[in-house]
This record gives sequence, structure tokens and C-alpha cells, in this order.
Amino acid sequence: MPRRFTAAFSLGVTGGWPSAVRRMPIFLLLLAPMLAIPRPALAQAAGACPLPALAPQLDQMPDRTDAPIIALAQTLNAGAESEAELAGRVEISRADQLLSTSLLQYDPNTERARLPAPLRYSDAQLQLQASNGRYGFLEQSGDFYDVRYGFTGSSAQGGADTVHLSEGRRSELTGIWFTTCAGDQPDWMLSARELELQHDEGVGVARGAKLKLGRVPVLYLPYMTFPIDDRRKSGFLYPSLSTANDNGLEVAVPYYWNIAPQRDATVTPRLYSERGLMLGLEYRQLTARSYTTLAADVLPDDRKLDEQRWRYQADWRMAIDPSWLANAQLERVSDNDYFTDFGGNLAQTSRQYLRSQATLSGAGRYWLFTALLDDFQVLDDDVALQSQPYKRLPRLAFSLDAPLGRRGFGTTVEAEAVYFERDVGVTGARLDLLPSLVWSSNRAWGFFKAAAGYRMTGYELENTTPASDTSPRRGTAIVSLDSGLYLDRLTPSGSTQTLEPRIYYLYVPFEDQSELPDFDTSEFTFGFAQLFHSNRFTGADRQTDANQLTLALSTRTLNPSSGRESWSVNLGQIFYLTPPRVTLDEDTAVRPNSSPFLAELNWHPLDRLNTRLGVQWDWENRELDVGVAAIDYLTTGGSRLGFEYRYRRDRLDQFDVRYLWPLNERWSLYSRVNYSLADSELQEGLIGLEYESCCWALRVAARRYLKDRQGGTRDGLFVELRLKGLGAFGRRSPPLFYTPAP
Repeated sequence: MPRRFTAAFSLGVTGGWPSAVRRMPIFLLLLAPMLAIPRPALAQAAGACPLPALAPQLDQMPDRTDAPIIALAQTLNAGAESEAELAGRVEISRADQLLSTSLLQYDPNTERARLPAPLRYSDAQLQLQASNGRYGFLEQSGDFYDVRYGFTGSSAQGGADTVHLSEGRRSELTGIWFTTCAGDQPDWMLSARELELQHDEGVGVARGAKLKLGRVPVLYLPYMTFPIDDRRKSGFLYPSLSTANDNGLEVAVPYYWNIAPQRDATVTPRLYSERGLMLGLEYRQLTARSYTTLAADVLPDDRKLDEQRWRYQADWRMAIDPSWLANAQLERVSDNDYFTDFGGNLAQTSRQYLRSQATLSGAGRYWLFTALLDDFQVLDDDVALQSQPYKRLPRLAFSLDAPLGRRGFGTTVEAEAVYFERDVGVTGARLDLLPSLVWSSNRAWGFFKAAAGYRMTGYELENTTPASDTSPRRGTAIVSLDSGLYLDRLTPSGSTQTLEPRIYYLYVPFEDQSELPDFDTSEFTFGFAQLFHSNRFTGADRQTDANQLTLALSTRTLNPSSGRESWSVNLGQIFYLTPPRVTLDEDTAVRPNSSPFLAELNWHPLDRLNTRLGVQWDWENRELDVGVAAIDYLTTGGSRLGFEYRYRRDRLDQFDVRYLWPLNERWSLYSRVNYSLADSELQEGLIGLEYESCCWALRVAARRYLKDRQGGTRDGLFVELRLKGLGAFGRRSPPLFYTPAP
């Protein structure tokens, strides 16, 4: 309660001023709780539309703690015991709060205030007006009539015929309405015959709730409850709606169950008109050190297949202490076609494996340790038994990178112990150890690094052929030299241009590894990072032999004020002084003289335009191995074009085009085409139309995408109606752009 009070009047003051009158403007703040529903943070509105938030929160609220109350009026009549009356142009203010009316009466004996004339109230967030009202300070109760309200920086507005405040704990409203649309004829409006807000419980109860689009009622709820603050509450969430050619109409109605402050669950009945009713469940639990999520979907009887379909997934993470973490993930489905039938995009429908694992990891100043168990469910029928991934039961990995003194010396250790298990083929244990001695020097103008190590790998195998060695071994030295320069200059335009040459030499003597098994090894996809790597292969089953030299050059220009890169070029190639001989199979054999030539160009000629070009060129065979070209352009009018072409010889040849085109201020057209030139087949096609006003939006999109490797497609229709500040109904199509605009 304020301790200071200042009054100014245009006419003389008669009589004393009751101290309780200091609280008169405070009671109007009790109107605000009737609007105390969960509110998003304040942000800039797009275009000319005000914010559609229900009640935007300010980043910094004014401090009213010790602010004085200032009263202005043309007339003041007040006695020691009699009723005080302020008349004329009455204004009572404190900090950002302002109450204005033409008449205010206060009875010091009952501590009740009456405002028989129209009143207005405003602060940093709220504007409110009423025809009249009254309030009692002792009982903390009052009534206000013909109330209208709105929010600063927001299009949200509403009103009520009557507002009754009861003991500061309960608000009862009749004839209430709400919308985020401006004007007297809003595009949508939510109304209720009665609304009761229970502030202690954080719960609102509405009776006779009705939603109108224009003048057409579209939803009626005779009774509903909802949260009015940040406390979670059980109840139904907004439904979703979509349709697909193979599943039919899909309708989902989620129910949220607030079990406890650190536990909740969402139960989602989902009806597929062609398949039946699926029940989904998601359970979440959060403690001071752990997080758990359990999810399951069950379709008891798929009418198309006449069988039960299900999926379950578990995710558990725990911080044992600041240095040690534990986590576990488990995922399984009823059959190999589950994601083909119920996946929402190509990435899901093309999954070959489901991986389940448990991990314990620790980290210190110079070391990392990981213990892992994993298993796989194979979903792709084309994967032969002898090609399925091995279980690792367990995998133990340790790495060390520690300095030795202060003269640039250091030591690194990479160690791994794994037991591989599978129903078919060779199984067994593998121990891999790579200790190295490193010396490095770093300066502002460049760096130099030398490393020498010895890699030792041994096996204890089972299920081998009778003539095979059950304990094969491999040992080989690895020596590398890495150096580079950093040069820069100022261009005539004032930008900084860099020149960064780099030389990397790698020597690994040849060791015959044809008798070693292949548990988890494959060849890295060749790229710029591979120019400076000590092995062409993942895993420890193969270590490449090498006598090779990498030459690379990078250059870029930087804006000195913003640090933004205008363009950059990266060039590099490996030259084999001795052709490598270690391979996994015939397909992994390298060229005898050099690797493909790598070139990467990034060019940003405009703030709204990004371009990227990457090639891998085979000089010896004079053919393109890999090519990537991409453009991302955003116009001043809001249109955005994204184009990407990807090519990999004998494997991939496709383009992906995305386009967003605002037709006018409210209508937009968007589309996507992902097409494989190699297969003459559409990978994904999407076309949609969107209407968006200041208070609502409607999106309709048709989509086709591949759902299996046999060329089967899924056609879907997505419809979403979003009432800004209230919520969204329907199911939204997948995002068109996954990266921020340039």
C-alpha cells in the first residue's frame, strides 16, 4: 500500500481526507484477474496488425510500490465521518495507472466506494471502461456493469454485462464475450452466458460457451473448464483433422491429464475412417535430475489388415552428477510396414532401422568416457540377414587429450572395447587402442601440428569358419603433419579478405586386413572434412594405408562492421604419393593418383540472397562425382524461393524447389516439388493456399509423397483454422522452409 498521497484540485478543499481513500484506485486492479488467462510474451506485430495476444506481458512492468497517488478533481467534499465525494473531471493516477470519471463517492465508515458515472481505467497493459460500479474494501467485493476492455499493443478485446468480484478470490461474469479481431463486427467471437474465475484454484468455469465465425455459430459447449494462470489443468486440447488416400479421414481429439506438478500425460483417441480407432498415450515426468517420456500408440484391429498395430517409445535421461549422465531410448513397432502406413513424411516412411540404446557417459577436464548397449529392429525387408547391424553388448569408449608441460606437447588416447552380437555371421569382441604424441604451435598468422601414434586392434571371434583365425591382430603407425597460414588484407571497398592455405601430410604403412571381420565399418562419404582425416573408414575394422598430401586453400571476405561473410571459396584435393591398397570391397577402391577435386562456393551478394555451389570433380576420368547447387532468395515483397539441386554419380540426381508467393496482403500461395531425375519420379509435391487476417488464418494444402521403396505414394489434404489468441483447429501441413530467411 502506498505511503504517500498528493492531491491537487481546481477548487478549494473542505474538510479532512480519510486515509482509507488512498486505496480507492487500487480496487480497479481487481478487475484485471478476470482476464488472467495464460498469456504469451509481448513481441512485435507483423505488418499493420496489432498483436493478437490475449494479454501481452511487458518485458518490464512499471514499479508502483512507492509511487504516489495523485488525485485531480474540480470539487472535493470530505468530512471526518461523512462521505467523501470527488466530482467534475476526476482523475486518480499512480505510476502508469489512471482512473477517470465524473463522480466518485467514498464512505469511510463502511469503506465502500461508489462510481455512479461512467468510468475509464488504463495502465501499461489494460484499458477498461464501465457504465458504473461499486466496491467494498472490507469485504473485497464489488460489482461493475457494462464492462468493455482491451489490451495495449493487442487487438484482443472483450466485454461483460456484469462483473462481480468476491473477496478477491472469485470473479463472476455474465454476458461475456471475447475476440482478437478489431471492430464492432469481429470475424470470430467467443461468448459465454456465465463465467466464473476461481483465482485460488487457477480455474475458470464457463456455461453456455459459444464460438461464432462471423454470424454463424460453429461450436457450442454447455459447460467447460479451463486454466486462468500458468498452472496446468486437465482437459481436452484442440482437435486435429486431415485426410489421406490410404487411411481416409483422420480425426484426433487429445486429452491432457495433469497428474502432478512434475508429471502429466496426454491421451489421444485417433480415428482413421479406413482402419479404425487408434489410442495414443504420452507420459512425461520431470525431476531435479531426470526426465522421462513414455509414448505408445495401439490400433487394436486394423480393418485393412485384420491385425493389431502398435508402437511404443521410451526416453529416459538422468544427470547423476555434473560429470556423469545416463540415458536410455527404446523404440519398437508391431510390423515392418507401421511407418509406411502411419508415417507423416518420407523421412519416417523410409526408416530402415529402429535403434534402442542405453548409455552412461562421463567427462573430465581432459577425458571422455562412454558405456553403451544398443539393439536394432530392422524394418526394411530388402536388408539381408548377413547385412543387418550388429548389437553392441556393450561398447566401452575412452578418449584422452591432455597437455604435457607448457611447450606445446600433448598426448591423446582413443580406446574402444566392443562385443558384437548377431544371429547370423561372425560375432565376438574387438579391442582398439590408439595412443599418440602431439606437438602443436598456434600463432595469429598460422599454426603447425605434428602427431605420431600407433593403432593396435585385436579380436576374439566366434562362429568363424574352421580355417579362420579366431584371434586376428593388426598394428600400424599413424603419422601426420598439419600446417596452415592466415593472411588478410583490406580491399578498396573496406572489407577484409582472407587467404588461408593449408597443407596436411598423412603416412600410414600398409597392413593386410583382408582377414579381419567387418562389424561396423563403412567408407566415409567424401567431403571437405575428409581431406584432413587420418582414416577413410568409420569404425575400427579397417585402417587405411596412406602416403598422401592434401593441399587446400580457403578465402573469404568479411564486412568489418557486421562481420557478415560476403563470399567464401574452399578448394582442396588429396594427392596419393603411394596409392592406398586397403579396401572393404571393390567399390571402396580409391583412384591411384588423387582424390576428387573439391570446390565449395558460398556467395551472399544481397542481404536477402544466399547461394551455394559444391562440386567433386574427377580429373582423371573427367566426370562429375558430386554436385550441389542451392539458392535461397527473399524479396522485399515477402516472396521466398528456395532451390536445391543434388547429384551423386550413379546414386542420386534430384532437385527440390520451394516457393512462397504472397498474392496480396492476405492471400499467399506456397508449393514444393522434390523430383528425382534419376528415377523420373516425384518424391514429394505440395501446394497450398493461405488466408491470413489480423485475427484469424486458414490454410489448405494438398500433398503427395513417397511412402515406401516400391514407389507407393500417399495423398493427403491438410486443413488448419487458426483463431489468433485462441488456438488452432485442424492439422497443419509440414513446414515449407526449415532454415531462417536470409
